[in-house]
Amino acid sequence: MIAWLESLPTLVAGILVVGGFVASTLALGYLVARFTSQEVRAAHTDRAGFILAVIGVVYAVLLAFVAIGVWERFQEAEARTFEEAGSLANVYRDSQSFPHSERLRATLRLYVRSVIADEWPKMNRGEESEISNALLEAADRDVRALPVTSARLQNIAAQMLVAMDTALADRQTRLTIDFIGINSIMWIVLIVGAYITVAYTYLFGFDRTVMQQLMIGGLSLVVGIVLFLVMALDYPYRGSISVEPHAFSSLLHSLSVIGP
Repeated sequence: MIAWLESLPTLVAGILVVGGFVASTLALGYLVARFTSQEVRAAHTDRAGFILAVIGVVYAVLLAFVAIGVWERFQEAEARTFEEAGSLANVYRDSQSFPHSERLRATLRLYVRSVIADEWPKMNRGEESEISNALLEAADRDVRALPVTSARLQNIAAQMLVAMDTALADRQTRLTIDFIGINSIMWIVLIVGAYITVAYTYLFGFDRTVMQQLMIGGLSLVVGIVLFLVMALDYPYRGSISVEPHAFSSLLHSLSVIGP
């Protein structure tokens, strides 16, 4: 269910998640007000308010913890793309110091193009590109096979090996982040906790039902928006709110400026 919602456009997913949560909590609140007397609810207002304060703090801390963790993972995913692109740019630039390195540079250009055209759309569907993987491994083999005939070239080759290892590690991290989302048990805790937190407002005694609905709707709206934010950022490379391949598009332009 969560995966299906994450695959929808942002506006549609937002309406379904936020609107659905607000509508369901309002409907439940209306039923409670309809079938219980105002006197009964008013008699429990003080105790319900105290318990709601405790539950609200616990749930707010949990929700904030998850939201911050998801946002940090989103930022890390974006940073990894630029680090990978930067390492590949260094390899491409340093390869010009070696004779007959045209195949290596051509492989790197093909890899960057495959990441943009093939791997990124597949990552948006939770898949991995075998073409991109094969091209990067081929580039790594070409770097390790470069002829080292002087101390200067040896230093350059060492730098290139470090850069290639960094690019390989960044790509692996990028793919791992794309396949790891919030655990299903955590989603259950977040959703159940949201309904329990809002449900305690049903126990307050309001003189007018419309005021109760307004307060329940406001609380539900805030909680629903945060839940939607967590869901939208859960998988950094999927959905309409996702990391774009800007780093690789910029890298492809840089490679054309450096030359074949």
